[in-house]
Amino acid sequence: MAGQTMVRISFDSSEERLRWSFVPHLSAAFGRKGISVSTSMNDEFVASLLVFSENYVSSKESLDEVVKTIQQRHDNGHMVATVFYGVSRSDVQELKGNFGKVLLEKGASDQVTQWHNALAEIASLPGYEASNTQRMLPAIENLLCKQPWGVKSIGICGMPSIGKTALAKAVFDQMSGGYEVTCFVENFHEAFHKKGLYGLLQEHFKNLPNKTLQQRVLVVLDDVRNHLDAESFLAELFLFSRGSLIIVTTRDEQVLSQCRVKQTYKVEGLNKQESLQLFSLCAFETNVTDKNPLPELSMKLIEHANGNPLALRLYAEDLSSHKKLNQKETLFLMQAPPHQIMKVVKSSYNALSDNEKNILVYIAYFFIGANVDDVSKLLEDLGFFPDIGIGRLVENSLVTISENRFEMHSMIEAVVREIGRCHKFKINKDSKTSFKCVLGTEDIEAMSLDASNLNPDVKLSSLAYMYNLRFLKIYYSDPKNNRKALESLPCGLRLLHWEYYPLQSLPQDFNTSNLVELNMPYSQLQRLWGGTKNLKMLKRINLRHSEKLYEAEELSEALNLEQIDLSGCKNLQSFPAIHQLQKLQVVDLSGCTQIKSYPEFPSNVTLKFQGTTIKKFFPPVTFTIKSLLELFDNPSGQQIFDFRKLGSFLSSQERITNPDMMESPTILAMILQKAIKRTSSLQLK
Repeated sequence: MAGQTMVRISFDSSEERLRWSFVPHLSAAFGRKGISVSTSMNDEFVASLLVFSENYVSSKESLDEVVKTIQQRHDNGHMVATVFYGVSRSDVQELKGNFGKVLLEKGASDQVTQWHNALAEIASLPGYEASNTQRMLPAIENLLCKQPWGVKSIGICGMPSIGKTALAKAVFDQMSGGYEVTCFVENFHEAFHKKGLYGLLQEHFKNLPNKTLQQRVLVVLDDVRNHLDAESFLAELFLFSRGSLIIVTTRDEQVLSQCRVKQTYKVEGLNKQESLQLFSLCAFETNVTDKNPLPELSMKLIEHANGNPLALRLYAEDLSSHKKLNQKETLFLMQAPPHQIMKVVKSSYNALSDNEKNILVYIAYFFIGANVDDVSKLLEDLGFFPDIGIGRLVENSLVTISENRFEMHSMIEAVVREIGRCHKFKINKDSKTSFKCVLGTEDIEAMSLDASNLNPDVKLSSLAYMYNLRFLKIYYSDPKNNRKALESLPCGLRLLHWEYYPLQSLPQDFNTSNLVELNMPYSQLQRLWGGTKNLKMLKRINLRHSEKLYEAEELSEALNLEQIDLSGCKNLQSFPAIHQLQKLQVVDLSGCTQIKSYPEFPSNVTLKFQGTTIKKFFPPVTFTIKSLLELFDNPSGQQIFDFRKLGSFLSSQERITNPDMMESPTILAMILQKAIKRTSSLQLK
């Protein structure tokens, strides 16, 4: 083959991804342009393309090729281009990572210096850094290789603007040369409903000479939101032969399962190095290096973009249009999502049901990082259906769950918070203050605020007139500055969370008929309130470490109560009669050192009482092994347990909730042994 039509490709042949995937597709692309490809230095060629990967310089032969290529460039004007695959340009230029390690191991010599200089020069020439999209191509190909021969299909999913379309285009561009018919339908959902089924078919397949002849076809349907649309489009095509490929991109994983694609690839964000390089190129048209680091404010924008390529590009464009951003301008960019990001996330939001929209906004405002099980209970108490809604949000890539805690991409969080924001209500300038409105209104439904950072002229009493307020969380970033309080509370509250509550009791006129959870740790409460309250809805109460609390008799009226946490309430004198609370599951009285006696407990209660001073139990009461052994092992020497009741207690094992204790002679012996040991040093009364 004549040298004038040949290009030499130099790469690390030990890397399978390059040998079997990247380079063959690169060669095919050259071939479609009428250019031959060689990998030998002995052939005649007019240009060289060096593909730098992590292990490229591991062999002496590769390093020698770099030197020869540079010599040809100097002597003959030989054309040289580079591709950085899995490494950055700065890795090669500054000998970072494996590049520096290999040369260091070879010691100091003229030859090493020659290699060093050649690498630095060649890395400064025009080249291409394979993007995150290129990095994903081998993974897509590996998935396709696992499918049996026939009509193959793959789904690409991920959060809005994460790069699904870009990846699909890269796959299409790389593979389209191997198919007889190709079709890429961008914005399929929009195009399908705008042009109709047959209009779309006519647009993409009108030039086929024989529409009934089966051929190898590559079809990409980008942004599918309804599986029926995709199925009706594909059903009209009779030309799929064995070896054809269907690619579907979507934000909704459920669509892929409904379309019955054979495998799914989820697009993740850029890593830190990729984010730095993309931002630097878009903002400054240069690569970031250790010698040329980005400004601190630029790093904040990169961190906020959290690997989202569209956000990185948009922030970089904003930065390049200003000479220099100050702190205030940077904060504004981070709080106000770019218009394009807002548009794509809103389109996903608008496709949700009202139940899913509400759950999404609650998570964005109040529950990022929170335990999924705990939040599910709260959402259910607020009247939503979390078992269905949370799953759909995960399928739509709007929420992720890691270690059973909610996570949300910063871009999605910013857009969703903007959607749910109540603009008419201004109580302070703290960005952490949150107000969620009832859907489609300006009526506040949920609120979280820092009461130690309020505007001086704001009175919390205004909250009492928010009749739609159901969720209220008040906290103090500075617990010493907790003077602000409420004289009255909204009557519709279901969830009240108030850390370091400053008053001795809750407002007397507080209507508790809708209250489901009362969460007030570290409060100054001495008692809950005076008189009788309607507590029919109350399920959970947490007053832990309210050290001034001396009574909680009101709890005996909460017939639906499930959890009581009074741990650390050191001045609590007695515990109310709760034998009628048949739904009660857990009572934590750890550290309640002033309680002298306990009433009868429902049979299914798990009682925690480490560090208490116990003089008398009124049986029956149910313990777990852990709580029993904690009782007997307590080193304080102050506990007095009525062990005369122990025999009847052990004889009713069927009422012990921990299955490990059931009919276990070893456990029974442990308990009896500890009990006898403790009684020898205690005075029974």
